[in-house]
Amino acid sequence: MADDNRYAPAFSIVAEGKDITAILQKYMSEITLTDFGGATQKSDELKISVTSPTLKLPSKGARLRLGMGFGGNLQDKGWFVVCGVSSSGPPRKVEIYATAAPMNASKQSGNVQSHKTRSWDSLTLGDIVKTVAADNGLIPRVAEKLAAIKIDHIDQTAESDANLMSRLARTYNAVSKPAGGYWLFLEQGTATTASGKQTGSITITPDQLSSWSYSDGSHGNTSGDKSNKIGVNYFDEADGKTKSVSIEHDGPAIYNPYTQFNKSTAEWGAKSRKSNAARNGKRMTLTGPCLPEHIPMTAECRVITSGFGEVEDRQWLVESLSFSLTTRGLSFSWSLALDISKKESGTKKGPAYFS
Repeated sequence: MADDNRYAPAFSIVAEGKDITAILQKYMSEITLTDFGGATQKSDELKISVTSPTLKLPSKGARLRLGMGFGGNLQDKGWFVVCGVSSSGPPRKVEIYATAAPMNASKQSGNVQSHKTRSWDSLTLGDIVKTVAADNGLIPRVAEKLAAIKIDHIDQTAESDANLMSRLARTYNAVSKPAGGYWLFLEQGTATTASGKQTGSITITPDQLSSWSYSDGSHGNTSGDKSNKIGVNYFDEADGKTKSVSIEHDGPAIYNPYTQFNKSTAEWGAKSRKSNAARNGKRMTLTGPCLPEHIPMTAECRVITSGFGEVEDRQWLVESLSFSLTTRGLSFSWSLALDISKKESGTKKGPAYFS
């Protein structure tokens, strides 16, 4: 009977169009992919560790494309840009760090961390995402509902594109991140793609894991379930006064330090802060050996926990996740936040980033 390699962990890496998989397979110590959700305000990261006396260090700005999976069935995990390299020894160990964002302007058309000063007037949110994506050599992917939002005015003063987009994402309860050659700006918590399509979720039981943990509430928060307000200030052009909108939530009082340009934006911001506060009230982490059905998972996917306990069993959103491939096998680690959606049908999953 022939060996069954369907469950043998595998990967592929293409560097600037050249397949270097075979070279890395010979010397590979570990490959770790970390996929961050929009709430973390981080770009996806790739770390490659190899032990080799002769492997040439890649240049900063080099583009890498990662595939990961089992046997001959690999999932495309997108493009990454080398942002750092290091070596140590003996024996000689090389570590390569890459990010999904174009961080090196000498190799890419833009740098998301460069500070810019400009104003945006009478545009839609979709227009801003498209412009920022184009400036950084990325393709925009904007959820239809978010793309239509009107932006009267917003200033970008000595601020990076990455920070600007994170600020807009916080205001409109969105996911903003460069990933796989795209700049994604999607609705947070809706588990949809940029086109609005929804896909299935995944159910996890304790026997699939090597460890797990659950927590309810944050350290130092003494308010318990006491109702307080979330307030956001805005400028009222009609009378030239600064006013405030507020909504109640179960938790500590929260006030946004930035004054918005109109009431509508302030209302969006208050609702977004309430959603984020509720989402982070309960948390769970899962770690275990990776199976083929886990490979398509990304941040913002939905996970259903079953068999853990009365309070632990529920529907979650993946805030961040990592896949780690070593000579011992392929494992995963997921950080989960509470899914506050009203409909927990068990048939939803996160954005298909590279569809």
